[in-house]
Amino acid sequence: MEAKKKSRIYVEMLGGFSLYIGDKQLDLGNNNKANFLKLTEIVLLRGLGGISKRDLIDGIFGHKSLLDENNSLNNLLHQARTQLKKAGMPGKKIIDGKRGIYAPEYLPEYDYVMDVQEFEDICLKAKNSKEDSKKLSYYQKAFKIYKGELLPEFATDYWVILESVRLKRLYDEVIEFLGAYYREHQEYEELFMMYDQANKIYPDNGWQIEMIDALILKKDYKTAYDLYMKCAHYYQDELEVPIPDALRACYERLSDNVRVVTDDIRQIQANIVRKDEKLKSEMGTRKIGAYLCPFTSFIDVYHVLRRNLERRGSSIFMMLCTLVDYEGKPIQNQDKLNTRAEILQQSLSEGLRKGDVYTKYSSSQYLILLIGTKREDCAIIYQRISRRLKELAGSRAEFRYRIVSLAEIPGILERSGAVDEI
Repeated sequence: MEAKKKSRIYVEMLGGFSLYIGDKQLDLGNNNKANFLKLTEIVLLRGLGGISKRDLIDGIFGHKSLLDENNSLNNLLHQARTQLKKAGMPGKKIIDGKRGIYAPEYLPEYDYVMDVQEFEDICLKAKNSKEDSKKLSYYQKAFKIYKGELLPEFATDYWVILESVRLKRLYDEVIEFLGAYYREHQEYEELFMMYDQANKIYPDNGWQIEMIDALILKKDYKTAYDLYMKCAHYYQDELEVPIPDALRACYERLSDNVRVVTDDIRQIQANIVRKDEKLKSEMGTRKIGAYLCPFTSFIDVYHVLRRNLERRGSSIFMMLCTLVDYEGKPIQNQDKLNTRAEILQQSLSEGLRKGDVYTKYSSSQYLILLIGTKREDCAIIYQRISRRLKELAGSRAEFRYRIVSLAEIPGILERSGAVDEI
């Protein structure tokens, strides 16, 4: 007599938590951070081997102080069993608890399949495979299974972090093998799509640089250049760190391949004017003040002005503005510092002239190039900005400034750094 085919309970945890009975997804409600779901996920993640009562309580409640741990756990167990049964999960208890060990209820007519275990098993097969064709097939399957980070709704919980780090290492191996294979076989479209997907899961892993590289290999230079500019702005403006050498190398390769597509200077001018109009539109009724630019652009402007200083015959001062508390000390509270920095930026935009240039130098500092300004005018400019800062942030808002003339910098360097400070 032929054995009856088992039904399947499929558990998804990579990219989010879902439960399937056959092809039917169970409705577990809208609150994906509910504690009864956390309990369910911990138990399912440990599998039929189970988890101890102590570890389960620590996983659910962390370091919270509970009046009655046993009662809290029993209430959650009851809620989990009730909600899972209501959603259509088979079994009498669903979650078994015997001798202080909790595990999914064993159901002989069902196969438990979990994407995490499936991913690990396929990666192991790939690693042990001697044939490249099989290794490729396994890693491609593993890549499809890994739809996202492990249980992102509980990504900061200790029990998730431990598993997530281990799975991320396996995922890196998948990407490394497939990346090398696609490059060797010149399958550049697959290469780009793979890194694009990996970047969506781990946006801070640096895979955007690999995406640019894949686009260059595809000879899609325009898209590669657009992505390069987006990455460069991300590092400069959001992370406030220098552009990585690998990203700069991508730009050097791009500059060798990007070709001028028009010799119509009027068309180029029209594009610049359109961008300027877009900026004015985004500003709305606000006055367009000094020019805010990334630090690397600020350096370029600085060098151009230095070179033209003698011919222009005008004085240029560089001002460093540093946010401090009302006692003149650095602001320690990060949230307060971030808010105050945004207000200082607005004060600079409104208090400086259109011809001035400024940039964010650090989380608490801005650099300004004051063009055609006399030394005595710098104090007036400081007072104007300070007044606006206090209007927007309160009377206790303070910043200090230091100034140096661009014409004096060669002599200052020889004398090792004498600058004015107020």
